Amino acid sequence: MLKFGEKDRDGRQKRIEYTGRYLRASRTGGVALRAHVKAAGINLTGNTRHGVRVSTRLAKNTQIAMQNGRFVLRGRYGSDAARFNLSKSGVSVSTKTGIGAINWFRPGRSSAKFAGVQLRGHKAAAINAVYLVFAVLGWVTRLIARAAVALVQWGVGAWQQARLARERIDLTADDVAPAGEQLLAAQGVTPSREPLRDLFAALIALTALMGRGDDRLEGLSVSVDKAQSPFARALIADVNVAGQSLRAWLGDPASSDDPAPLLGVLHHIAGAFAERVDESTRTQTVFAVDDACLALGARTILQDAMLDILVESMGVELTMAGER
Repeated sequence: MLKFGEKDRDGRQKRIEYTGRYLRASRTGGVALRAHVKAAGINLTGNTRHGVRVSTRLAKNTQIAMQNGRFVLRGRYGSDAARFNLSKSGVSVSTKTGIGAINWFRPGRSSAKFAGVQLRGHKAAAINAVYLVFAVLGWVTRLIARAAVALVQWGVGAWQQARLARERIDLTADDVAPAGEQLLAAQGVTPSREPLRDLFAALIALTALMGRGDDRLEGLSVSVDKAQSPFARALIADVNVAGQSLRAWLGDPASSDDPAPLLGVLHHIAGAFAERVDESTRTQTVFAVDDACLALGARTILQDAMLDILVESMGVELTMAGER
């Protein structure tokens, strides 16, 4: 009956009052009988406390009225952050808050509402000012918290990049070529005389297997029996044979502090393979080796270095997405 539980458009308890068709009762306005009619754009309102008012809309958001022989002019323009109020006495600016509105030029016309109880005047202005102070403090606190989170995220990212830079193996093909040539000569192997099929299997074995410290696909939960085609089974068999041979030459890369021999062998095998195929095949081979690495798990630091050597040794130019 008194609007308990009813919410206004801002989600707050409506002003507690009784408003009937002909009767209105509130804490500030008391009890009054009223009647309202409208005709030809003219509003006529009679109230036992405030007399008779005749009003009409002059323009959008602008109203003029005569109340008990007194001229009334009202206008409301702008947004909630800066609303311009027009009256006979001039123009004022008000700001809507979470509990009401504060008038900056005429604080006595401010309003505030708590739990359906309406307050007006300087008390309402003071309450709105306190509310705005706490609102600004909350906004500043959230801003500082967001800046702190962004700073921490930037710091963590910079630390990770620095860590990766320290852990990255920074060797070029020219750096590792002598070590690879020496090892291949000791084994009596000339990559340029080997079949392309064996060279391709060796590239997979070196990068996908030995790059993570293994020499057989079975050791990485992939077996010949799981292959879906004769071609896949033949490739896995070739990779396993190549892996065992390379392991006999190189030992366990994980136990060696010097990756140069492994990278050097990869450089010479990749170069021998690249000399006998076209550019398209070289590019597809790089992607195939990368796919083989990812199929067995996330790439290791050693595998990242091996792929860099592979791209350089194969003479492949990779373009990042978005580059021209």
